[in-house]
Amino acid sequence: MAHINVYFACDAGMGSSALGATLLKKFVNREIFVSNCSVYHIPLNCNIVICQKSLLQQIDRKYRFLKIYEIDNFLDEKRLQFISKEIMEMVDTNQILAKESIILDCSSCTSDEAITAVGKLLVEKGYVEEPYIEGMLKRDHDLTTYIGNDLAIPHGEYDVKDYVKTTGMAVMIYPDGVEWNGNKARIVIGIAANGDAHMEILSNIALKLCDMDTVNQIVESKDINYIYDVLTKE
Repeated sequence: MAHINVYFACDAGMGSSALGATLLKKFVNREIFVSNCSVYHIPLNCNIVICQKSLLQQIDRKYRFLKIYEIDNFLDEKRLQFISKEIMEMVDTNQILAKESIILDCSSCTSDEAITAVGKLLVEKGYVEEPYIEGMLKRDHDLTTYIGNDLAIPHGEYDVKDYVKTTGMAVMIYPDGVEWNGNKARIVIGIAANGDAHMEILSNIALKLCDMDTVNQIVESKDINYIYDVLTKE
């Protein structure tokens, strides 16, 4: 399940929003994080905002890409049940890695071209906005994103965090490899993450691909389902 962070936002972030958050928790899966905040200080890891219509214009422009639900009364159970149903449906379809974001048999190219290609996959899947790709390129130019074992994990950093819509990744397999700062990358995994989630993703990938036998099996595989299972299994 992808991480979904829901925040009730009110003016001060204490009274009515706290009550609304408590009530919503009755209707959603426990794995969905629900909390409250001030409309002026929405956390960076937020995916969904619930706030009163009168406060919509107070939401900072950089958060306008978030899913925002209007509510007149934070204690309106009927409205909260409707919102919770949509959130649960969203969880079912919101994957950190989608099978259609795994591309096999890519032709060799430059590292910049590989970063741009995997960045475009992140854009197409709705994880990031287009300017995030420039941040991925800059990060690799400043400090290589090749990490060893024929694996590169291009990603943006703090200066492009505002272009991340939700946490996700995309995978491209280059059987003949991509020259990467004196090394060869055969697996390129682009990632985008809210907050500090990128560290968790990087750690998980490193653990799963620390064995070269697994790396070779992924590169040689023609089965997207197999690659998906290796990268997403707990």
